Amino acid sequence: MQYLDLKMDFMFKQLFGHPSRKSITMAFLNALLHRTGDDRIVDVQFENTELTKETEDGKTGRLDVIVRTNRGERIHVEIQIIPQYGMPERLLYYWARLFSSSLSKGERYDTLPPTIMIAILNYPLFPHETDRFHTIFHIREDEEQFLWSDHLEFHVLDLSQFMVKWKKYRRDVKQSPEWPWLTMLSAVDSRTKKIDEEMVRE
Repeated sequence: MQYLDLKMDFMFKQLFGHPSRKSITMAFLNALLHRTGDDRIVDVQFENTELTKETEDGKTGRLDVIVRTNRGERIHVEIQIIPQYGMPERLLYYWARLFSSSLSKGERYDTLPPTIMIAILNYPLFPHETDRFHTIFHIREDEEQFLWSDHLEFHVLDLSQFMVKWKKYRRDVKQSPEWPWLTMLSAVDSRTKKIDEEMVRE
């Protein structure tokens, strides 16, 4: 039997970025964001993933998945399996473009929606700072730790660290709501031609 590597761009977008699979996308996002009860995402609208030029010499690009939720949030999911130079800055740039594009001429700044960046990587983004597979970032005051705004939220999911934790602490890992989805993404690696049979069985 041949298994598909769902980390590959085309496969990932087909599974999580297509309106016909909206229920899968919502379940995926609720798990990654630990949303339960009244906080759950119950509807999403898929948005254009093209980054157009802001100036004549500006950058263009194509993002992976962008949705607007029933709560008004905009969520961008980006998957990257090969290490890229300047990835923290790149993700911040993507977030800033998405956040700023939410405001039209004449609209008030307080109408800007919360914008969430979810980066799924196959390598550690901060290898010397943490060995956790799911890290979450906000802007906080250095001393007292209060939020600047709840409109910025970054999630980084490291599949390589997830694999390490899965092998060593499976019972603990299975307490996290995101584990079935990360297992599904980690089970097959098309670059190394490896299949983790234990993960496939899960």
